[in-house]
Amino acid sequence: MPIRQPDLFFGDKQPPRSAPPLRAYRKAEKSPPAAFAWESMASWVRHMNRLFAVESPSCDHYERVRCTARELTVERIRLCRHADDLARCEAMLAQANSGWLYGLDRAFTRAERGERLVEVRNRIVLLGLGRAAPRTKGPRLDPASLPDDALLRLIQSHADPQVVVALRAERQRRLQTITGPKP
Repeated sequence: MPIRQPDLFFGDKQPPRSAPPLRAYRKAEKSPPAAFAWESMASWVRHMNRLFAVESPSCDHYERVRCTARELTVERIRLCRHADDLARCEAMLAQANSGWLYGLDRAFTRAERGERLVEVRNRIVLLGLGRAAPRTKGPRLDPASLPDDALLRLIQSHADPQVVVALRAERQRRLQTITGPKP
């Protein structure tokens, strides 16, 4: 008798090869987790706080934190019109490496974080001044763009006589457009 027991169905012959196993040992490639959808600065802050509260050491979690954090761009910061949301975002960027397992310090480089922080602070100051967009660049003191009361005040109080002459010329030009030139 052979050492090996004969197979009940196949005898001494080898059984036919079986199908490959349903589960392979190497995990199949899957798509990376998607970032949370961008709705507003407030929703971005909420999503980031939700992700930081999880503190799960997994590649999917890290990738989602990174993708969601990178949704914050300079252009989107410039679109925000709510100073309180910007203040929350500023606090998150300023405290980026304050003990989170995977925080904004991992999602952005230090230079990118600084760029966004400067833009957020500039936007807060701009909204505090009551402006929606930054002032357009032009001459430092353009008499043509001054309102009438500011023009008169500067004529009376400015220290530079050349500026006062230019301001008086502008005032005269405005008076001529209202009344018409003298004959």
